Amino acid sequence: MHLKFLAHGTGSARKAAKYLLGAMDAAGKERGGVEVLRGDPHQVAAVADALPFEHRYTSGVIAWAPEDQPTDQQIEAVVDAFEKTAWAGLDFDRYAWTAVLHRERGGGAHVHVLAARCDLETGRSLNIAPPGWEKTFGPLRDAF
Repeated sequence: MHLKFLAHGTGSARKAAKYLLGAMDAAGKERGGVEVLRGDPHQVAAVADALPFEHRYTSGVIAWAPEDQPTDQQIEAVVDAFEKTAWAGLDFDRYAWTAVLHRERGGGAHVHVLAARCDLETGRSLNIAPPGWEKTFGPLRDAF
């Protein structure tokens, strides 16, 4: 399993959500399947695009090699653990995020994460992937 945060977050979250839900990948190839696992991508995008910060959203990807063939239960367990790690100590109504599963034709799978960079209760910026994020998320990756 591979976990990576992407260097996006200052552009349109609406465009990011549209990409996550699209039938085609970045190379123009048709995806094997798209399934929203958590949240509402359009709602997350609306929240993120309304923020007054320069960096309004965080995006990332959790990927498996085709030979890994993760089951739905394994994917759910990873997404649950990701959420608990990313927003440790916060109630679910204090953050806006979505997780979208992309199935690949060759059998691989990856989950895109899109999160508004804001604590919804306080209105303050919240970065789940600050510099050094590998120390926090590395053990999660290694556990699976």
